[in-house]
Amino acid sequence: MRFSRVSLPLLLLVLAGCGSSSDPVAPTSGTSADESAIQQEMSQHPDLVDDEGISSSADVLEADASASMSASLGVTLQRPLRFWRHIRSVERRFEFTFADSDSVGRPTTARVRIHTFLAGTFNVAVGDSGTVDSVVHKPLHDHAVRHVLLRRMRLPGARHDGWRIVATSGVQVTSRDAQTEIVSLRVQSAGLDTTITDPLALFRLRAILKVASGEATTLTVTANRNDDVVLLYTRLGRFPFHNNGDNTYTGTWRAPVFEGFRHFGINALSHGTLFDPAAPYDSRAWILPYRVVDKDPGEYAL
Repeated sequence: MRFSRVSLPLLLLVLAGCGSSSDPVAPTSGTSADESAIQQEMSQHPDLVDDEGISSSADVLEADASASMSASLGVTLQRPLRFWRHIRSVERRFEFTFADSDSVGRPTTARVRIHTFLAGTFNVAVGDSGTVDSVVHKPLHDHAVRHVLLRRMRLPGARHDGWRIVATSGVQVTSRDAQTEIVSLRVQSAGLDTTITDPLALFRLRAILKVASGEATTLTVTANRNDDVVLLYTRLGRFPFHNNGDNTYTGTWRAPVFEGFRHFGINALSHGTLFDPAAPYDSRAWILPYRVVDKDPGEYAL
């Protein structure tokens, strides 16, 4: 199936290629100045640290899309006409792990674990024949995690060493007490066939998946159930995957003409999140980095 343009709700979510999840070794101590310099470096490269607003998206899934899901999954206690997230608060925290001391005891690598906590409601408008009878509001507490690896180095022309981003992971967003799981994401296009199983693995900048603009890319999500609702998130819209009935969900995506590092996300919602007013909000999302066209990341450390 090809993703058609629909205005969709949900929050979350991006693709990466082969990478390494190994941690820096030989823990050491960093200073507050190191932490400040690292945060400044990350702020200068939002394309590697932020997720383009996918994790806090509040777009609304309209009735035509939810109606088709209702037909394929089976109506239970309610029929969702549209659904969306309303985020009331966002809190971000940073964890720093320094390692690999040089000859004078200064750390040369740093791994930053970025925690983002989102609170609000997941909202489902319920009704028949396109008429909203009621809106169900479910408490939402999401926890998003991302890893960024930096190295202290001297760049050409610089007078002093500085911290530079060398690798980044995707983002994993999990609702409180989530039972929904994303097992893997397979990405297939001309000359490409890769499967991602860990969104928090580190991807060296030159190894981040490259997707040609406009090229058809087939995405296959494997979840732990066969009745989830699975969605694709990009900065251009939110689109439902086709449920294959065997714990897999597929769709075809075409990357936009935006050169550089970008993100897309996949979000799995439990059946009860949408179709049972008494069931809790239950969501898991991966947001992954990718590159459009052949932008050389030479401005970044290797």
